[in-house]
Order: sequence, then structure tokens, then C-alpha cells
Amino acid sequence: MKISYNPETDVLNIYFQESPVEKREREQPDRILDYDKNGNLVRLEILNASQRVANPQRVEYYVISPNPVPEEGKPISLSDRRAFMQLPLEERRRILAAQ
Repeated sequence: MKISYNPETDVLNIYFQESPVEKREREQPDRILDYDKNGNLVRLEILNASQRVANPQRVEYYVISPNPVPEEGKPISLSDRRAFMQLPLEERRRILAAQ
């Protein structure tokens, strides 16, 4: 995945894969979705990004391991993972930094 932001045009692009675009849909006046020949999402383009995204120049990226094992030795459940994602961003950062 690749993310680019152009402050001059105020356009944010999120590329999910590098495939030729076969179909383009305007989901909203400010969102454009590009698809490949198999219907897979190739790119999301957000126009006027500074009005739609809190800070288009900042990216945070998390990878959640499919079967993380906490110190107690039992796998983390899906509901525990969802609960973690519902925590405020600063709390999640604190927890991840402690790990």
C-alpha cells in the first residue's frame, strides 16, 4: 500500500495495489474509487483532503498480528482487538510503547 498527498492540489491518494485502472467511480463529489479489471480496489482519491481528513500529511500504520499471544499465554480474542481499536489514540500509543 502506498499513500501520497499533494498539498498544492490538496489531493490524497491511497494506492492499494499497482494494477491498471479499468473502472473509475465517483462515490461522493470528493471521493473517487479506481478498480482493476477484476473489480479489486486499486486507489482511493480524496479531493480537498485538508477539509476531509484531520491531517493529510500525517500517517499512522499498525499491523495487527493474526495470533498475538499476551504474557498470560492465551491468544487475544477478536473482541479484545476491537476493544483496543476503540481506545483513544493516545491510550493505544501508550500501550504499544509499553510493549
